[in-house]
Amino acid sequence: MEIGFRTIKKVKTDEIHMRDPFVFTCLKDNNYYLFGTTFADGCGDKDPIFEVYQSDNLIDWEGPYVAFQPPKGFWGVRHYWAPEVFEWNGRYYMFASFKGGIGENRGTGILVADHPAGPYLPHSDGPVTPADAECLDGTYYEDDEGQKWIIYCHEWTELYEGRIKAFRLSEDLKESFGEPVEILNAAKMPWIRHFGDPRIQKTGYLTDAPFMYKTENGELIMLWSSYSVPGYGDAGLGGYTVAVARSSDGRVEGEWTHDPQLLLDRNAGHSSLFRDVHGQLYLCTHYPDTPHGSERPLFIKVEEKLNGITITDEEK
Repeated sequence: MEIGFRTIKKVKTDEIHMRDPFVFTCLKDNNYYLFGTTFADGCGDKDPIFEVYQSDNLIDWEGPYVAFQPPKGFWGVRHYWAPEVFEWNGRYYMFASFKGGIGENRGTGILVADHPAGPYLPHSDGPVTPADAECLDGTYYEDDEGQKWIIYCHEWTELYEGRIKAFRLSEDLKESFGEPVEILNAAKMPWIRHFGDPRIQKTGYLTDAPFMYKTENGELIMLWSSYSVPGYGDAGLGGYTVAVARSSDGRVEGEWTHDPQLLLDRNAGHSSLFRDVHGQLYLCTHYPDTPHGSERPLFIKVEEKLNGITITDEEK
């Protein structure tokens, strides 16, 4: 793995400052690779990068190593957010958010590597989300017919009512095509509250972190995050949260319904699911969401039930 300018250390999970964590389980070497939003905007003379930590037990980690160092002229110049890694056809593809230069939008680009830890290289020619839209948090899903998809957030800063949409991807994962499928309009959720950013003097309904998961009984669910009103969820905190949407026919293009009960309402969010090397299913999230600087990866055991996934009390 590539060593960057930061000191490689052995650390515990709760010592890693990271937002938007994502774990890739590699059964080929029985290791876990942890990615997330870390050095997102660069600092001084150092360009932004994506980093990776390695572990064989989900508790003890070594890193950060460099997963992606942008080459000269790369279209993404800042906001290196929310990397997710997926294996396909013997190679590893990273879906990640980048902000373009002046006059260019944020979007999701696709990188590729021969090892889950990298080094990753540009794969798509720029973003695979629409170039004329402000987008983030693209994730990957392949349906039962073999069609590949990118599911992403169309930003509240542009729309006011944030949306989650999907586009079909080409077989080589280099570009999107067709008409967008709209999965949800955040403003229609009964639990959601306005999100504001005083720096741009704007409020709206935020959408973050779609993640697709096909359950053993064939149901397609989507996790996503926003901010809930106080007193609504399981802890009633009114903070960053994780919600669940369901496709009635198990297809991305299907009729989507939205669980009234939040999966997580504990000032934690931007979640994904992964299985450990023994098959145990985990929710991967960052906790807490605020205050900024305190975010750490958190792995929570979950189980599949007839009505979806259920959180257990054990955490790593």
